[in-house]
Amino acid sequence: MGEKRFFYLDPDDRKWKIEDTDYNWETIVDIPEKTNTLEGTFLLKDGQVFEWSELLSRCMVCLDLLSYNEEHDSEFCAACDEWREDSCSDPNCEYCLARPKKPSDCDQ
Repeated sequence: MGEKRFFYLDPDDRKWKIEDTDYNWETIVDIPEKTNTLEGTFLLKDGQVFEWSELLSRCMVCLDLLSYNEEHDSEFCAACDEWREDSCSDPNCEYCLARPKKPSDCDQ
């Protein structure tokens, strides 16, 4: 008989972040997508398994897909109602200058 595998599923009310694991957002791109083993960390949300490469287009807090606001040239999470990109350091930037605090306050 082969090795035993144990899976522990967190309750719905647990709010964790990627930093709670042994990974961080900068090293996700270095993790190979395809391997021949079942070892590793698997991220699931609403019954869906996410591949590492897909995480870069998802919110680091809730794992929902990120949206893009053309007016302010920035990605945001609609579920969290937060920008996922900081404003730039240029005080005259046409995109960041009038960006509201929350994405839901935008005209679009």
